[in-house]
Amino acid sequence: MAAAEVNRLEIEKADDRDAVVQILARNGYTVRQVKEKVGKNTRYTYYVEFWKGGRER
Repeated sequence: MAAAEVNRLEIEKADDRDAVVQILARNGYTVRQVKEKVGKNTRYTYYVEFWKGGRER
């Protein structure tokens, strides 16, 4: 079985990320929130990753 295509949205505000996660989950997507460090400083970029169906990979 092929791996599901993972889509990624960059969303800065936590309330906005939570709203998107809720909408996607209610519509049958598997969803997770991810943060990645930007460069050498303490700043992070926040993403919502989602795919249709069950577990990734």
